[in-house]
Amino acid sequence: MTTGSRRITVSAILLAIVALGLAAAGGFVAGRRNPFERLTRSRASGPEYFSWHTGAPSPIPRYEAGSALIGDKLYVFGGFTNTAGDASPEVDVYDPATNSWSRKSDMPKPFTHANAVQVGGTLWFVGGFLGRSPGPATADVWRYDIAADRWTPGPPLPEPRGGGALALLDGALHYVSGYLPDRNTGSPNHWVLRLADTAKSAPWTSAASLPVARGHIAGAVLDGKLYMIGGAIGHDPWPLDVALVERYDPATDRWTDMASLPFPLSHIEPGTFVRDGHIIVVGGRSRPTRHDMMSSVLEYFPEENVWRALPPLPEGRYAPFARMVGDDLFVGAGATGTRTPRAAPLWIGNWVDRWQLGDSLPLPLGEVAGGVIGDRLYLVGLGDHATLALDLASGTWTTADRHPARIAPGHHAAAEVFNGKLYLLGGFNWSSGGAVQIFDPATDSWSLGPAMPFRTGSAASALIGGAIYLAGGIVDDSTTRQAARLDPVSGVWTPIAPMPKARNHAAAGTDGHRFFVFGGRGPGSGDTNVVANGFDDVQIYDPATDSWTVSGSGPNAPLPLPQARGGMGKAVFYDGEFYIMGGETVNGAGATAEHVYTRVDIYDPRTNRWRSGPPLPTGRHGIFPLVADGAIYVAGGGPQSGPSGSTVLEILRLPRPRSSVPPPK
Repeated sequence: MTTGSRRITVSAILLAIVALGLAAAGGFVAGRRNPFERLTRSRASGPEYFSWHTGAPSPIPRYEAGSALIGDKLYVFGGFTNTAGDASPEVDVYDPATNSWSRKSDMPKPFTHANAVQVGGTLWFVGGFLGRSPGPATADVWRYDIAADRWTPGPPLPEPRGGGALALLDGALHYVSGYLPDRNTGSPNHWVLRLADTAKSAPWTSAASLPVARGHIAGAVLDGKLYMIGGAIGHDPWPLDVALVERYDPATDRWTDMASLPFPLSHIEPGTFVRDGHIIVVGGRSRPTRHDMMSSVLEYFPEENVWRALPPLPEGRYAPFARMVGDDLFVGAGATGTRTPRAAPLWIGNWVDRWQLGDSLPLPLGEVAGGVIGDRLYLVGLGDHATLALDLASGTWTTADRHPARIAPGHHAAAEVFNGKLYLLGGFNWSSGGAVQIFDPATDSWSLGPAMPFRTGSAASALIGGAIYLAGGIVDDSTTRQAARLDPVSGVWTPIAPMPKARNHAAAGTDGHRFFVFGGRGPGSGDTNVVANGFDDVQIYDPATDSWTVSGSGPNAPLPLPQARGGMGKAVFYDGEFYIMGGETVNGAGATAEHVYTRVDIYDPRTNRWRSGPPLPTGRHGIFPLVADGAIYVAGGGPQSGPSGSTVLEILRLPRPRSSVPPPK
């Protein structure tokens, strides 16, 4: 059944759900202020968010300067130095080890709109615009010998060009697109210089033209293929920035459209580079979005063909230079929206294993559940019936009314993503107990799936081998040991071995082979949906043997959770380890004054060991941590024990994966 067929029914009962549903399952009482009205964010004492710090400024104000990373030093070449558009030939080198700049030999001519490519010990510069803006385009090619600090000419281009992209691919230089000498008309030309042919009288040859001609375009090489990123159609006087990304395959001499940037961008050439097989794009201009200077930092993941937002710059910059040394990103100079060149500051940032404050939710939610599908993170919860969506590429939430509300409003649901759809399993509220609700982003609609074999809320779940496993939760004010498996294709539920220990409000996840359930509440004070201290058990289900292993049951049993608690939501699995975050308690050790936890416990099932992770800046329970492309997103949740919600989004950037994870023995 689709959302459309249920719309009239849902609308008719909406007021009753608002009045009765939250109070029935969330514990609200007459006369008590609704915590969703007054709580949006409550910071616990803990680590500060990721922040930029500063280094020595560029020796001169500049923007549209060339840049290159040589070893662990950042070279910056020329650039415009004032609002009049005067170009400088100055070459400066920044040393992160000493936080100092030094001067090198000037460029032979003050040119802009050309960026460097390293070939061994030599940097190559091709084309560009000469001197003061609007200077003429040039066909010049220059080689800079890094060790000798000396410039020599190279084979000129067939025609003058400015603002094209230069890249090294398969032992050849590729110069793509750019502007004709009129400084406005884009060229589709794609010229190739094989370095072995530099002595020839006409060494540049032609390859497949770029499908959409433009300038101020950035180039990057990944896995033997050339990417052309963003740029502007036209230059003087009315440029149109674009979000286009194309990839060139030299084996087939063909271009292919790839995932576009999350928004149009140009003037990103000196701030675009490759790191660990990913493309990083810093700053730039986006006139279609009314931003002449962007603070965005974007990362491209070629494996999934997606863009993701990284922590933004402290303020927007037009054509800054940017490179990474180790895990530190260095961003400098650039211009403001008035094209006023800047010398300071040099921003330095390292976000690995650091929490970042993300875009606030459109409305506060608690007891959330969700999933990542494509380039969106979808979230539902207690406090509103909306289906929220976070654009992972831009890092911003869509409006609360962008997607339809659930068919059966409720909260404390389990959730999994299968075949590009979000499955919500059960939850609390008279209309959602036992329901399986399915959201399909492709049709932007909700439908109902096969009803659950037991009406449970706050259950544990995991997706393993194309089947959804569900265990525990609260059934009729009693914690259950029941467990079952859903085949989403056939729609058939099958009972599996019950949990050794009945639990609700646990953190659950999978290593791809087994079903892990961490902590949670259970029989006794935690039987009903009220705050309790919780347990430290770890229970593991093996689908191959239809059997469970629980901590404390023998020498091969998993070690218990370091701190007993419940309300942690999903257990994120990344790079062979589980991340268990937050939670709530009545009087458990180490909690905040609001009786919630900031702690992050990390479990390695291969070594059966626990370690501590970076604590949540905002302690919360009723969360549902989700991982996407090297980052954990924790959105919403309650900053105080019991019914509460927040608009907080915190993002933990994780280290690069160490290796693939072998299956358990």
